[in-house]
Amino acid sequence: MKKILPISKATFVVIDVETTGMNPVDDRITEIAMMKVKDGTLVDEFSTLINPLITIPAHITSMTGIDNVMVQNAPPAREVVPFIAEFLGDAIFVAHNAAFDWGFVSHTARRERGIELDNQRLCTVKLSSRILPHLPSKSLGPVAEHLNITIPERHRASGDAYATALVLVKYLSYVQKKEGLKTVDELLKYQYGRTSHFT
Repeated sequence: MKKILPISKATFVVIDVETTGMNPVDDRITEIAMMKVKDGTLVDEFSTLINPLITIPAHITSMTGIDNVMVQNAPPAREVVPFIAEFLGDAIFVAHNAAFDWGFVSHTARRERGIELDNQRLCTVKLSSRILPHLPSKSLGPVAEHLNITIPERHRASGDAYATALVLVKYLSYVQKKEGLKTVDELLKYQYGRTSHFT
């Protein structure tokens, strides 16, 4: 029987990746940041540039500020994956648009090291749709602004991951106090459910 894990006892790892494009098969990670959250507190973090071993397109550089020179001395994904897997452990994988970041992280782990990640996943975009249904855009910028969260460096992994971690902390507090959610299972189901209101 599966153990019932209270939200207050769970470990969440908030992840953001910058990449050379949108396809986890053909494109590569250029930067990753991971923020570990326990009981509403940011307790640990890990971030690094990654040498994608392919050219970063100009339009990506113009958005992220990450260029080919910046990553030329960074470790390749093969060296970074063991650190990612260890940091993630059996925590709940959290990202703003989790499908995108999970696709890149899980595919990279499999391709580079044969590691199969199977973490439970929580998407703060989905939570935003439930908790802030009237917000016109659920992208990180508008959500953070609505919640009075400053993003230290937009479109860089550590800045976006840090802001997403603060969004998560606010959402976890809300769903426990206002929605009466107590367990991780309830939280994971809630992200797909009916709308609520967060003022």
